[in-house]
Amino acid sequence: MAKLSKESKQRLQQLFQCGQFVIRWGFIPTVLYLGFKRGADPGMPEPTFLR
Repeated sequence: MAKLSKESKQRLQQLFQCGQFVIRWGFIPTVLYLGFKRGADPGMPEPTFLR
């Protein structure tokens, strides 16, 4: 395995932390956005924020 410098390890650690943050805080809003964008299945009422 290739040896990484201390600076490279810090950069990778920061990259993984940023990735975790994006996944944690972006997953549910993305699912909601895609659900509202696609719309309801045929025969179902349209989704609204109040329901």
